[in-house]
Amino acid sequence: MFKTICTLLITFSTLNGFSQKITLVKNTHPQAKELKHNLNKTKDSLILECDKKIIEVDFFNEDFEKTVLVNDLKTKISLEDMPQGKFIIEAKLTNKIILIDLIKHEDFSKDIAYNNEPAEGQGMMLDETLNVIKVAPKISISYILTREKKSHQNTKPNKFYWVILQVNNQNGSSKTMKLVDQNSVDRMIAKHKSELNSDSGKFNELTIWEVYNTADFMENQVSNPDYVYTSTTKSFNTTPYYSTATSNSL
Repeated sequence: MFKTICTLLITFSTLNGFSQKITLVKNTHPQAKELKHNLNKTKDSLILECDKKIIEVDFFNEDFEKTVLVNDLKTKISLEDMPQGKFIIEAKLTNKIILIDLIKHEDFSKDIAYNNEPAEGQGMMLDETLNVIKVAPKISISYILTREKKSHQNTKPNKFYWVILQVNNQNGSSKTMKLVDQNSVDRMIAKHKSELNSDSGKFNELTIWEVYNTADFMENQVSNPDYVYTSTTKSFNTTPYYSTATSNSL
């Protein structure tokens, strides 16, 4: 049966602070409770456990990307090789993607002054038919996707893209849809082109549209999953920034 996997950002997060250099921001949304996610006692590894199979786990930010293949109900992933920064973790289950935040910092007391205070952020998670599970985020999508320290921010305006990745292989088909920034798009395109040369990924399809107005686009996309195929609109470029069929569009 064709499965659609669609995720956006973290919903209802609680910040767990530790005296060492890694902070895990747990996803406490009801839809994410099936995935147990914690740091180990020495705070240098991520432990994931679920009743459903964990397919793979992706770690990424603007400058780093790491994919760990799991295909098991439980895994322990070392975090020692990761650089300092704030990362999004995508844990891919058989029927959904659950997102978690992780922060690796040099000085805990400087970076996180509220280690005993819960930080709850209202984000957005969509179900398999692009219906909103909870209300729209109070924090802007742009802020969550680019939450780096101000001293490290680029003065250039951020660009955002709507991505649809359809995976077709011997295990079945799945579709992932999400809003990402320029760096994530570049990595996804490079990875996709590489996968097209493999037996397992040669039938995959990737389509990317540049979004000009993220708030307007998401409001319309949530209410109408076919909105991205609109012929006329000002909120995004209807001509794909990249598509597998016309990969020379870049």
